[in-house]
Amino acid sequence: MVNYVSRFTFYVFLSILIPATVLSGCGSALPKGCPPNCLGAKLAGRSLTGLDLSGADLVEANLREAQLNKATLTGADLSGAILAGATLERADLSRATLIGADLSKADLSGANLDGADLSGADLTKANLAGVDLTSVKLSGVTLEEARLVGTDLSGVKLGGVYLTRSNMAGANLSGVSLTGAWLSGSDLSGAILTGADLRGAWMNIVKLVGADLSGADLGGVSLIASKLNSANLQSARLVGATLVGADLSGADLRGANLSEVQLLATEELMAQANQTDDVLLELSATAWNDLSIGDANLSGAEHDSQTQWPEGFSPGGP
Repeated sequence: MVNYVSRFTFYVFLSILIPATVLSGCGSALPKGCPPNCLGAKLAGRSLTGLDLSGADLVEANLREAQLNKATLTGADLSGAILAGATLERADLSRATLIGADLSKADLSGANLDGADLSGADLTKANLAGVDLTSVKLSGVTLEEARLVGTDLSGVKLGGVYLTRSNMAGANLSGVSLTGAWLSGSDLSGAILTGADLRGAWMNIVKLVGADLSGADLGGVSLIASKLNSANLQSARLVGATLVGADLSGADLRGANLSEVQLLATEELMAQANQTDDVLLELSATAWNDLSIGDANLSGAEHDSQTQWPEGFSPGGP
């Protein structure tokens, strides 16, 4: 009995002295000298929740499916690191370097990315809901099927970036540059795109229901079969845009420039679009019929004397 009590007292004493991170296994999960030197560390699937890795060298480290919730990675170098499927919810990645990192399917919801560099990073199917990306370097990133609901991307330059099938409902994209970007199949319902530069972007089969595109430049944009119901397009520039099969019912087109806009479907136009846009290419013949590709729907759209129409087109006519 005495020995049992003594051992119990000893273990209680140890639990007070030994840091909680060691007892939880976090300490043993890190190799010797890490941090700060975690170069190429193999930490796949490890639980690193709440750990302080600020300033650590995690270049090409394997953190696949690692748990990094609330972890501090301020100023850390994660260039080329594998973070696919990792959980980084509410992690502090401010000023972190993530050049070329694999963040596919990673959960970054609520993370702090202030001043981070994600140039060339793979964010396919990543969750960035509600994240402020206004000060993040995003040149050359891949954001296909990414979740960007309510994300702040105002003023960010994303020219040529792949955002196909992404969910950006309610996102702030005011003043964003998306020239030549790929957004087909995406959901931008209720998004703010005031003054955005979307010239030459691919936006086929995109949901822009209730979106604010006032003052935006959509010159040459392809909006085949896109839904712009009740969208605000006041003073927007749509010169040379393709609106075949687009639904603009109830849209506000006051002061908008729609000169040279393509409104009628032709076999040549559809064949060219199919060969260029993967989202259109993947549609089956049945799906095409379901979309009822034809003339743009302008029923109930608001316009005024400042609205400019394609040559020969009458808003009240066929």
